[in-house]
Amino acid sequence: MLRKFFLVFSFICILISCTTAPITGRSQLILLSEYQEFNLGVTAYAQALKDNKKSTNKVYIDAVNRVGSRIAPATSKDYNWEFNVLESEMINAWCLPGGKIAFYEGILDIMENESQIAAVMGHEIAHATARHGGERISLGILAQIGSIALQVALRDKDPAVQYAVFQAYVPALLVGVILPFSRNQESESDEIGLIYMARAGYNPEEAVRFWEIMYETNKGKSRPPQWLSTHPATPKRIENLKRLLPDAMKIYDSSEKAQLKKLH
Repeated sequence: MLRKFFLVFSFICILISCTTAPITGRSQLILLSEYQEFNLGVTAYAQALKDNKKSTNKVYIDAVNRVGSRIAPATSKDYNWEFNVLESEMINAWCLPGGKIAFYEGILDIMENESQIAAVMGHEIAHATARHGGERISLGILAQIGSIALQVALRDKDPAVQYAVFQAYVPALLVGVILPFSRNQESESDEIGLIYMARAGYNPEEAVRFWEIMYETNKGKSRPPQWLSTHPATPKRIENLKRLLPDAMKIYDSSEKAQLKKLH
């Protein structure tokens, strides 16, 4: 019975999950439709805007909308894009499925120019276009199915054995699968975002500069060890971005030439 269930489930997964991430071409397993993702994003975004006070800083609001309106078309995704700035000292920004983006004032406070806004904007938008939210939900579904399968497989075992196995299952899943998966998504968003900002005419070198600022800003603050973190270590992000810069700079140079042709 269990074998039949997994055969059917695997077949459904194959039918649903035929998708690849933009730019990187990575194959993805996503058990939700884009429509379902977008609905979740719209609902969560409305709640977030209700729970947080919108910024009244016109300079920040205009800059974020200006950058967003340039990068969004570079994705070739026809989303209902929305950009907001929230009143908070938090050094963070985020994007929900369907292109719902928010920047906190705190992260804008440490930025030196709009190209650095573009670096973060490109990264956050990449989470949406690569459907990372749907992937995370799908991973959670698979984790639950794995838990059920484990329960069925151990149903005849001693309760003490069952308890010991389940006590090991959750941390092993978290440290061995979920957290590395999250770090890989962040690295992928860095890569995709670098291309997006270059296409939009923003200098990709500013992405490296922004993360150098972030490193200095957070220096001395307590951080979890890398293997328990949802994000790559900042020095590693900087190293990866520098590695990706040559290809991004070619795109940026081409976009600059295209802009000059339009002016003449």
